[in-house]
Amino acid sequence: MFRFALKLIGASFLVLWWLISGFFKKILDVLKLLARIKKIFIGQKENSKGGDS
Repeated sequence: MFRFALKLIGASFLVLWWLISGFFKKILDVLKLLARIKKIFIGQKENSKGGDS
């Protein structure tokens, strides 16, 4: 019974770790995407100002 409880706790810990790490990976991917989009828009603004002069 004790071994079964240990296996259950270990498996639930692994599943929890997998969910949390996947969640944080998705958040990091979204932040990277937003940073890339922001960089593109900043680049377009600078290009439009440079074209006017």
